[in-house]
Amino acid sequence: MDVRRGIRSLFSSWKLLLFILISLLMLFLTSLQGYIVSSQSTRTIEEQYSRIIAENLDSVSVNLSNYLNYIDDFARSLSNHPELIDALQSGGAAAKTKTERQLGAFSDYYHLRLPVNIQVYDNRRNVYAYPSINAWEEKRLLDTVSDFPWFANRVALDNDFLHWNVASDFHDAPSSEALYVSKNIIRNNRSFGLLVIELNGALIERMLDRAQINEANPIFIFSGDMRTLFRNERLPEGVDGSSASLRDVYRQVRSLDAGEGIADVRLSGRPYRALYKPVASTPWTMVSLLPPDSLHADSVSIWRITAIMTGISILFIVVFFAILHTKVTMPVRRMSRIVEDSAAGRAPPESYSYRGFKEIETLNGGINRFLDKIREQVETIRRGESEKRRLELQRLQEQMRPHFWHNSLNALRFLAVLRGDSTMAEALLSLTRMLDYTLRNTDVLYSAVEEEIGYAMSFVKFQEIRAMRSVRVELDVDEAVLRAAIPKFTIQPLVENAIVHGFSPPFDREPRLRIEGRLRGSDLELVIADNGKGIEPADASEPLGLERRSGRPRAGGLSLINLRQRLRLEYGDPYGIVLDSRPNESTKVTITLPYRTGGTLEPEKEGRSS
Repeated sequence: MDVRRGIRSLFSSWKLLLFILISLLMLFLTSLQGYIVSSQSTRTIEEQYSRIIAENLDSVSVNLSNYLNYIDDFARSLSNHPELIDALQSGGAAAKTKTERQLGAFSDYYHLRLPVNIQVYDNRRNVYAYPSINAWEEKRLLDTVSDFPWFANRVALDNDFLHWNVASDFHDAPSSEALYVSKNIIRNNRSFGLLVIELNGALIERMLDRAQINEANPIFIFSGDMRTLFRNERLPEGVDGSSASLRDVYRQVRSLDAGEGIADVRLSGRPYRALYKPVASTPWTMVSLLPPDSLHADSVSIWRITAIMTGISILFIVVFFAILHTKVTMPVRRMSRIVEDSAAGRAPPESYSYRGFKEIETLNGGINRFLDKIREQVETIRRGESEKRRLELQRLQEQMRPHFWHNSLNALRFLAVLRGDSTMAEALLSLTRMLDYTLRNTDVLYSAVEEEIGYAMSFVKFQEIRAMRSVRVELDVDEAVLRAAIPKFTIQPLVENAIVHGFSPPFDREPRLRIEGRLRGSDLELVIADNGKGIEPADASEPLGLERRSGRPRAGGLSLINLRQRLRLEYGDPYGIVLDSRPNESTKVTITLPYRTGGTLEPEKEGRSS
């Protein structure tokens, strides 16, 4: 006997050893998972950085292209404006006032809210500007424009061509770069001057600032001759912004002979990840430089956090299995041996004093008490649901008890008849009939289908008058169905949903509504169909409350939600509501109920019958 028990104990020890090996495997898999997650996170972070920078460059390119296209359209329209050319042609002392007035008026017409300066340089070397500039600024403007390579041959060039140049701001020599847009003013092959629009480069620099993902991410725009046109207002510390250093970066990017992409470059002896992209409709290229330490900073944090969490997880698992072995496994083995001895009729050993988890000491008694509590809870829930159903139905009907409104509507209808307003009187009559139906037998839970249809028709009549549009209603109800008893306020919410939502704009056909009633064996089937605009598949569950979304239900949805809950609580499966909707064609709602007759049913009777 002792040998057999020893063999069983050895076998149990092997199972315990297998359990330990599985635990070690779990520890290894946890560590491996941490390594894989960290590696994938590192790659994901780098890809996200690259995607964010690319999206930022795309945004800058689109905004800058739109910005330049807007200025292009403005320059072409202004240079061909007849009133501006007439003012330049008139000459004399009044020419300056008239020309600058035209520049201001055209700027206001285009709603230019940008840092833009508009100048006209005529053939008599006069300068007209908006906003006005002083004599020193006029000289600086002429010197700046005269240095452009095309200036000497500007009249002989294509006069429909706009010249785009980047130079220092003529207002202040040490200031940032500015963009100059120039075009000849020509009429009848005669030159009247040169239009020069100066755009402050600060706006473009701010665009580049917004495209940065952090302060260590400088962005440059360079021209086709590898000259720096614009850059961020502030360069990161240690970044050499000189033309010679940046030209090496531009040369590396240009050597790739690709429109856009990613390249590893060096600037001031430091490695950078360069993302480059051309600016649409220009010969310019944007370059965004990101140091590797910015890419790996978050990755290092993830590696560190992963290592810490892995260590904590391993420690937790070791402690957990130690507690599990000493407080669960060994006591359960000992208690199972006691059960085996008792089952075999052997005298049980001395009592085992266990201190630890109380649940193990009182396992059987706890399970029995737990099952008893479950049965009690089920019975409590059943009674609670029944009471909840009764209270919900009672609350629904008591929401429309105010007899004050009934008397007021009758008084208003009488007043409308006295004044000869038949439409208003008919609307109030329909509304009064609806209220009568609601207030009559408020304790009644069921009504005949015929009464429900009459209530729905009063609602349709009221809606026709309210919307000033007739609704074609077709009734196809069996005689036996008219006497069937169904829950009160079943048909009207579906008719309301069809009229309010199905026939709402942009619905432009003749509204048609069809109500059918059939007997299907021992079941009653009611169909409410309309030719409305239907329901999109993504929203098909919403009107019937099949999926309660967060927030308040939309108008009309609460009644349908309550209707579905009432039917579910009253009859259960397979009875209820089925929706069949075709967007922009039709919606059909089918209600399946058990067939009952006998008129109304009061709550007390209903409770006894159930």
